Amino acid sequence: MFANCQAGGLDLAAPDVCLTPPVPIPIPYVNIALGPLAIPNVLHILFAAAPAHNMATIIPVTFGDEPGVVGGVASGTVMCISQHITGVSSFLLSGQPATRLTDLTLQNLTNIVGVRILPSQSTIILAGG
Repeated sequence: MFANCQAGGLDLAAPDVCLTPPVPIPIPYVNIALGPLAIPNVLHILFAAAPAHNMATIIPVTFGDEPGVVGGVASGTVMCISQHITGVSSFLLSGQPATRLTDLTLQNLTNIVGVRILPSQSTIILAGG
């Protein structure tokens, strides 16, 4: 699958169930995280002229669950971080496994498991587990 980098990409998770006012009712939302917002990236390794991503890279804000301001039913947060929970252990970037298209994510802190569905670039392919 294509390696993740700062050039783009999108993580998607659903249903991100959050408590929504006026009476806190659990309502499912679609949660998205944008790859170009990720920090910290591996600045000294470039994929398609953009800094590479590894398992230490997080996306500090997610979108889609804004109406659920009381918080996620599992995490108690809204619009919180997205981080990869799977990567390529045979390809390390700064000591951490690289991430790629279709790797799993935890989004809105720990409220929902998602996946990278849109590639950052289409040149570098990482195979293996």
